[in-house]
Amino acid sequence: MIDNQQATSLYEKSIEILKEVQLENGGCLATPKDERYPYIYPRDHSLIILGFLSAGLYEEAKKGLTFILNTHTGKGAFPQRVDVHGNDASYKPIQIDGTGLVLFALAQYVDKTKDFDFARNYFNRVKEAVGYIIDNSYENIEGTYEKQKHHLKMPLIFTPNSLHEYPPTEAGLEIWANCICCAALLKIYEMSKQVDDIQIKCKEYANKVKKSILNYMWNSRKKTFVKTIRVRESSSVLVDPDVGKYAIADFGILDDENSRVISTVTDIEKNLWHQQLGGICRYPKYEGRNNGGWGPWPNYTLMICRHHIRVENKQKADQYLNWVLNTAYQNQLPEHTSAVSEFEEYVQDFKESGLLRKDRKTMIENARNHPTYKSGIAYISLPLAWAHAEFIRTYNQYKKQFGV
Repeated sequence: MIDNQQATSLYEKSIEILKEVQLENGGCLATPKDERYPYIYPRDHSLIILGFLSAGLYEEAKKGLTFILNTHTGKGAFPQRVDVHGNDASYKPIQIDGTGLVLFALAQYVDKTKDFDFARNYFNRVKEAVGYIIDNSYENIEGTYEKQKHHLKMPLIFTPNSLHEYPPTEAGLEIWANCICCAALLKIYEMSKQVDDIQIKCKEYANKVKKSILNYMWNSRKKTFVKTIRVRESSSVLVDPDVGKYAIADFGILDDENSRVISTVTDIEKNLWHQQLGGICRYPKYEGRNNGGWGPWPNYTLMICRHHIRVENKQKADQYLNWVLNTAYQNQLPEHTSAVSEFEEYVQDFKESGLLRKDRKTMIENARNHPTYKSGIAYISLPLAWAHAEFIRTYNQYKKQFGV
């Protein structure tokens, strides 16, 4: 059982936080300005919009969509991140899942509000974004990968840089980005039937992507989906546990009752549940990779919680929600938590390597000054708006499923 009064309090605070991080121009910061991420990231921003939609805050969602749809890289994609004025402030390659998520959030907004005029106003922008995704099919991209392409004609979407932003696992065909972009294209196709005389021709391509995900990204040996098929430098297949694999069900490519989804979630839980702190980690602990100390993330824990809600496993859903409720500090959810010992390993490694830029120093100072630090737990980037958006979506789904 969960404490519904406590959950309601966190829900109300979550709405308050999402409103607080939204600027007058509609942009939604990933964290408050005095925290680590005072920028707008299309990924976080779009998921915050989904939080607004779940809470019935349609005007806030519309403002957020207006802001992000007016940003541009000149290529059809949305920037990796933008500043508070909407200017491109990217410092990493384009993250194609961000473009997919903007389209997905727009389609969800139009589906809920029937605001077809809003969609019409941005229809050319939408077509550019759709074109960018299709052009980044592995069978369409040009240049470095010609030799590999000769052998690999699968219509999967190339991912220069995506969910976990770790170069050795990037430059490939990532399941997270492919599932999101596939789902977005299918939803945009349905939306386009309502807002334009000529439908966006993306359904056929999206179905090809879906077929390729199921054909090429299932590993029968490990009984789990592949995280990434890497194609840069030397081809490789990454089958290690990764919470991003759950996009296969969270974005509707397969149902949660599907045996492949269940097997993949089981693998995630077995390997990514943090034995000391509880909660789901993004990926296994790799020396030198963990930015802020390795540990569990509320937003990813809530993703897996939704699986248990959808398959009506209330006991497991309660376990996950209780962990989130107990992790919240004064109704605020961090990006992640870490044992202080592991956090200080990170600090030492990055300090000795000269990698402690300003935002990382801010994060370290805030973590060390937090009251839980003395009890052995480092709270990283508190609050993270994305985590609160996920709580809104998950708790609403929980209440609907279990009649709370």
